[in-house]
Amino acid sequence: MAFTIKLLDSLTPQAKPYRKFEGKQRAGFGVQVSSGGKITFIFLYREPIANKQRVMTLGGYYGVDRDGQAKNGGLSLKEAYAAYADAKRIHEEGRDPQIIRDEKLVQENAARRAELERLRRESSMGSIQQLLNAYVADMKLQGKRSWFDVEQCLSSNVYAAIPATTKAKDVLPTDIRAVLAAIIKREKMTMANKVRAYLSAAFAFGIEWDNDAKRHFEALRFGISTNPVRDVPKPDKRTHARDRALSGEEVKHLWDLLDDCGLHPKTAVAIRLLFALGGQRVEEILGLHADDVDMQNQYVTLLDTKNGSTHVVPFGEVAIPLLQERLCDTSTSGALFGKIKGNASEDMGYHTLSRAINRICKRTGMNPFVPKDIRRTVKTLMGEAGIRKEDRDRFQNHALSDISAKHYDRYSYLAEKRRTSAVWDAYLQNILAGSPQANVVQLRVVGA
Repeated sequence: MAFTIKLLDSLTPQAKPYRKFEGKQRAGFGVQVSSGGKITFIFLYREPIANKQRVMTLGGYYGVDRDGQAKNGGLSLKEAYAAYADAKRIHEEGRDPQIIRDEKLVQENAARRAELERLRRESSMGSIQQLLNAYVADMKLQGKRSWFDVEQCLSSNVYAAIPATTKAKDVLPTDIRAVLAAIIKREKMTMANKVRAYLSAAFAFGIEWDNDAKRHFEALRFGISTNPVRDVPKPDKRTHARDRALSGEEVKHLWDLLDDCGLHPKTAVAIRLLFALGGQRVEEILGLHADDVDMQNQYVTLLDTKNGSTHVVPFGEVAIPLLQERLCDTSTSGALFGKIKGNASEDMGYHTLSRAINRICKRTGMNPFVPKDIRRTVKTLMGEAGIRKEDRDRFQNHALSDISAKHYDRYSYLAEKRRTSAVWDAYLQNILAGSPQANVVQLRVVGA
């Protein structure tokens, strides 16, 4: 006779545990009642190989609610029948249902642990914001001056299309495309190219981060398998190498304009020093400190240079009053172009000069140029003054490509730089006086 809920509920504890079975309808299916009254569904069978009798526990019975659902995590009678039927089927196939169940539990537990581990790793994977922050921090650590511009460029263009919390490993080419499309819509093709380049470098950095043995014990991982930028083409495949160089007349015009354009005195001096110090890199001039200037021997020392070498730059008459003005400015603490005391403004940067020059060009109708063009301008005008290209390169600290210069030549070339400085200073004075072609032949002799 089959069990019923009423029958199950009527089972009472006895001095010793006992069992009741259903009979032929469900051979081997029954319940075991403990001395405390606990009811457990069981399956009595014989092992397929050893032919020994075994009892398999199917689950406990703690009663059912009004809807027939088992209470307290136990089995209802219907669920017990289903568990029995499954175990009986396995037994009839010649397998031990308890062994199969135990193996299944082991597999389920292993799968559960694997899933928990996967979720743990997933939660620890870095977001796109963490990736970009780490990339910029690495640039800053390496002393790359462009880190601030890269940070500003990425933060202002990326997160509008890709939420900052998005896992870096989950960023797809379609996400990159969305970022670039928004920039292209503003007709900023050069900016789109820049953002694409920065993102590509950042994701390459993330892949390297995970594989870097030096970061083996760090918790942060990105899990990036492929660079999502790789298959997104450059928005503008044309090259845009700048070739703008100011003429001597433009240099004089600009020099004269600097006094009447409402610029901060530091900004005007910085622009003039870019010419007076022979077209050194903008960031290197803006990073000058009072200790870097030797007025007695007339040279400045650039310590934080692009190629990592210390670069000594002699200067002439044009630079002297400009440097003296900055050195005498007591509102600056050491840095010639640093923060002003009592002012929260940031140190002067490339964009400060760029904005100033842009305003001048717009107000006066001057052919537009950017601060970096001053380096090209000076290089070109030095050539017109008769200075050899090798001397121009050395004066502007352009890396020489031959092995000897790169690894073995430690000569300072200070004497040669002084001759170059003298030629350039005289030629610049002629430009500012309105006669750039004067004494060119004589200057060639001096520069020989």
